[in-house]
Amino acid sequence: MASPHSRRKTTGAFGNNKPRAIVRDFARPEPTPVDTTPREPNLPDKLIAFAQPILEQAGGNHTAAKGAMNVAILIWNAAIEGEAKIKEAKATLAKLPGATAEQVEELVTTMVARKAELYPSDNLLVTNFILKFNHKRGAQFRVSAVNINPEGVKKADLPDMVKISG
Repeated sequence: MASPHSRRKTTGAFGNNKPRAIVRDFARPEPTPVDTTPREPNLPDKLIAFAQPILEQAGGNHTAAKGAMNVAILIWNAAIEGEAKIKEAKATLAKLPGATAEQVEELVTTMVARKAELYPSDNLLVTNFILKFNHKRGAQFRVSAVNINPEGVKKADLPDMVKISG
């Protein structure tokens, strides 16, 4: 066992009295490469672009913006599901206070055409969304969606798949 008297004679970690050169590397590490490839817009980005005319009418009011997104998502889902759902959406929107049948007809027609023009192949049905406004972070928009027409699955196969998974 080492003692203070025998440490002077040892070499190594405890007894070496020779000063050591301190070598430090002050060079900066290589910066991590930044991925500059353009990314494809995700569903929330697509929904905001789709709902832009409705959001512009809502103005800067947060409550009105949430209502505008509700209307836009209602029309988005109806455009995906077909004519019967479009009629249901028109009936639902006609019940809103201050809405006339002509306004609803024009809005739904233009937004369904906008959906077909901007994102014709998107079959993601929006099941839920969260739109939060924070004065520090700005707006946060999260979307839950389900693909109603997955590739390789025919409409006739869907009931059998539901029975198996249920």
